[in-house]
Amino acid sequence: DSIEEFDAYMNRTNSSLSSIIPDSIFETNSFLQKNRPSLIEYSAFFGSIQIFQYLRLKSVKLTPSLWLYAIHGNNPEMIHLLEENGVKPSNSNFVECLKESIKCHHNGISNYILNNLMEMNIEINSNNFIANSVAYGFHYHNFEFIQNYSSFIVLAFLTIYLL
Repeated sequence: DSIEEFDAYMNRTNSSLSSIIPDSIFETNSFLQKNRPSLIEYSAFFGSIQIFQYLRLKSVKLTPSLWLYAIHGNNPEMIHLLEENGVKPSNSNFVECLKESIKCHHNGISNYILNNLMEMNIEINSNNFIANSVAYGFHYHNFEFIQNYSSFIVLAFLTIYLL
């Protein structure tokens, strides 16, 4: 996360600040293999706040896709920067962000999304929201997240069973 080294490299290679990271046979992360990240997305993925800020201040566009990369980076400051700059997720709700944070086992970010970013009246009260959240927890083996909803799950199953 060294601005000096990054700036020197960018000047030496005469690369664009909005360039895409080239494919590499050495990349082992499936998220990065599947998505071709830009430099700013790559910095968000690794939680490199200084490089992210440098690129932002050099007018690199902040896109909705940054949310998923920032979640992988597990850097709360990065999440707050996206909020402060008015960047919304691609579908303008945070269900996909919640799913990605559960998948990454970044439970602090999951709880922040649940408690601060999700529209309670639309997303949490929908019939499938809690069931989907629990399903994400099971699917991605994030059992710590599931236990947050254990009393709700018991109540939901009893309600369904008794009807």
